[in-house]
Amino acid sequence: MDVVNTREPGSVLDGKYEVVQRLGSGGMGEVYLVRHVHLQELRVIKILRQDLAADPASQKRFMREARLATQIKHPNVATLYDFASLPDGSFYMVWEHIQGQDVGVHIRSMGPFPVPVAVQLGIQALQGLEAVHATGVIHRDLSPDNLMITEEKTGQYRVRIIDLGLARTLEVDSTHEITQVGMFMGKLRYCSPEQAGVPASAVLDHRSDLYSLALVIYEMIAGVPPFESENQAGFIFKRLSEDPLSLVGRNPRVQVPPDLDRVVRKALERDRDLRFPDARSFIAALEKVGKSLNTAETREILIPQSVLTRPASTPAASATPAAPAATASAVPRSTPELSRAERLDLLAQIDRAAKRVQETSPQVAKAEAALAAGRLDEAEGLIAQVEAANPRAQGLSRLKARLQESQEKIAVVHRVSETEQVLANYLQKKQLPLARLAFDTLMELAPQHPKRADYQGWLDLLAQEAERDKRVEAALAAGREALGRQDVKAARRELEVVAKNDASGKRAETFAAELDEAEKNAKQGAETETHLRKLESALEGKKVQEAERELEALSRLGLFRVTFEFYRERVAELRNSLSREEKSAYYERCYREGIQEHNWFAAREVAMELEKVVPGSPRVAAMFAEVERLETLDRKQQSLEQGVRQVEAFLEQGDAAKAELALKILVQMDPENRHRKRLEKQVQGLKR
Repeated sequence: MDVVNTREPGSVLDGKYEVVQRLGSGGMGEVYLVRHVHLQELRVIKILRQDLAADPASQKRFMREARLATQIKHPNVATLYDFASLPDGSFYMVWEHIQGQDVGVHIRSMGPFPVPVAVQLGIQALQGLEAVHATGVIHRDLSPDNLMITEEKTGQYRVRIIDLGLARTLEVDSTHEITQVGMFMGKLRYCSPEQAGVPASAVLDHRSDLYSLALVIYEMIAGVPPFESENQAGFIFKRLSEDPLSLVGRNPRVQVPPDLDRVVRKALERDRDLRFPDARSFIAALEKVGKSLNTAETREILIPQSVLTRPASTPAASATPAAPAATASAVPRSTPELSRAERLDLLAQIDRAAKRVQETSPQVAKAEAALAAGRLDEAEGLIAQVEAANPRAQGLSRLKARLQESQEKIAVVHRVSETEQVLANYLQKKQLPLARLAFDTLMELAPQHPKRADYQGWLDLLAQEAERDKRVEAALAAGREALGRQDVKAARRELEVVAKNDASGKRAETFAAELDEAEKNAKQGAETETHLRKLESALEGKKVQEAERELEALSRLGLFRVTFEFYRERVAELRNSLSREEKSAYYERCYREGIQEHNWFAAREVAMELEKVVPGSPRVAAMFAEVERLETLDRKQQSLEQGVRQVEAFLEQGDAAKAELALKILVQMDPENRHRKRLEKQVQGLKR
């Protein structure tokens, strides 16, 4: 059956979900808009990709997302309705259909949200995140694309957190490298510093989610990210070494209260210990800001186009309208026409200006010397003194430009050093995707870096090692699968592949030990099966000694305790059964002897002894019943024989009347008595 055709619009999945359209695909699955055929309700199905359906690790990760989602019930978190598998073996999960658009689409199409709206949506998202964290889960993938916006009937916006594909419980290893589970570059833009591996020993916790959500809230307010960069790598590495840009003035068209800027930037602290400790604290801070925005709206500040487009170096005052042209009467008078007072004032101004030049010249020289020596802090202080004394001092602009250039160079050197440390850390930890990202950033900062070839060589070695690791992992998976179906030869072939590609040899050694253990267990299992068959045969044939020998052999083979105890009890039961049968046979012989001798007392004694030796034996009751029956018959027979003799005695005496009466009594006791006819003829003959 063609799997693709079964997912075309109009087809029905699992007998109840009609495909409406394909929405797209992600790192783990394909996403479809479907309609429940019975409820007539739109929903969204996420199906594990075909190339991952046979991968146990991918299945486990997909099922983990479903299990985590079922633990979270909150109006600001998407609801999971169903989880099952299709006939082709693909796992799928069914989510509620959220009619709306994600935050990223809104920002790209309509620009930033009004500040009060952004604050309220941020509070809602944090409330949903608080519910996620309350279950012991961190989301790890918060971004504008994972926050859906819907409009309520009241006209209010509501935000919903979606996609728990990268969520992990806090009990598992949360330092797992994010790129290993398919996170692409666009999502790295919203990862926390610790999620990118800085510091190296950091273990992810809920504060990482708070940082990522703060990045999204920043963009919802300003419409732009908190860092300036020409490429994706810059968005990651700037957060490791630079503070975020202030929200105030980040977008000249959006007026942001300073209190809101402080709250958001606190959530964006590089040191997570300086951030809000939890979602509730972040919510409280935003709610406090929100109260001051009750009646406020985002206001677009209309800035004249001339101001927006003028060079940054142009003073703001130059944008003001020009003064009207001066009239002839406004032209300054010449010096000879100045009064004495005016001349004295002018000379004083010239003198003060000359003094300022004389006073600042040594400071300028000292600042130049400090710059030349690389003492930037000293130079910065001297330049500040010069500017305070004479903002128009000769050479001040040149000094400030040189200082800025030197500071920028040092900043670049610092960033290069930090990036080198990050790169070395990733290389040491063998995290190839992040190491490549760090290398690209380093080359952007220092294209002619002296260790460029060395780093490239290490990256190539890591890539080769990663490729060998893939072959090792594939061979290990195939080998263990072969062990599962008890194909030891195939497993040995995969071991050769592992040994060839495993540089350390540890995994090959471990798998070889697994193979040896599997062969040992297989041999032991076969031997165990043989002894079990023999034990069953001995039990069936009631050969207790042979059964005990087989049980002893199974004990040496380490048979499972429960199974061993089961067979041990059966052997003991057989032994007891044979003992009871032997005792019962002895008493049966004694009993028969008493019966044959009509010794009813002795027979009863045997039955009572049997009851003591074999309690609960059903044979005891049968014996007592049989003795009672036989004794009764014996007594009756004796009475009948005595009656016959009585009739015969009266006949011999010639007493017909007594003989007839005795005969009637005999007939009443035994109508079918074999002597009846003979005795009746004798009585009739005597009467005549």
